Amino acid sequence: MNKLLFLIPALLLIGAGVLLTQGNQNRLSADNDYVTFSQYYDCMDKNVNHRDSCTASQSFQQAKEKVYQYQNTNPACIAYDNYVNTVFALNELDTAALNQNQLYQNCRASPEFLAIVKQDYDCLYAKFIAPELQLCSGLNL
Repeated sequence: MNKLLFLIPALLLIGAGVLLTQGNQNRLSADNDYVTFSQYYDCMDKNVNHRDSCTASQSFQQAKEKVYQYQNTNPACIAYDNYVNTVFALNELDTAALNQNQLYQNCRASPEFLAIVKQDYDCLYAKFIAPELQLCSGLNL
């Protein structure tokens, strides 16, 4: 009987550990900074066709221009761009976190950015930004 009393808490601890481990195997969440630039770029290469014919449309070109304007004037995007430049300058693509200090998230997943890219929903958003955010960024959107 004494062995059984010892075994029950041990089994419960093992079971709890298994549940916690399985719970951590889901998609990355917004507070996870462990997607590296290399992982991100590999994912983008596999999941986004940058030569899609829709990029020639006027709505794509107009939305793309608005994105450039937004990224060059928004403080969060400017901070992210400075971070990206540092990562490349130091050649830390394999180790640097894509969403360090939520810089990526504050720029590329901001409501303002998403409103701009959704102006060309069928091409820019659906074929480029949605796969980037949902598959490659590590954000749980």
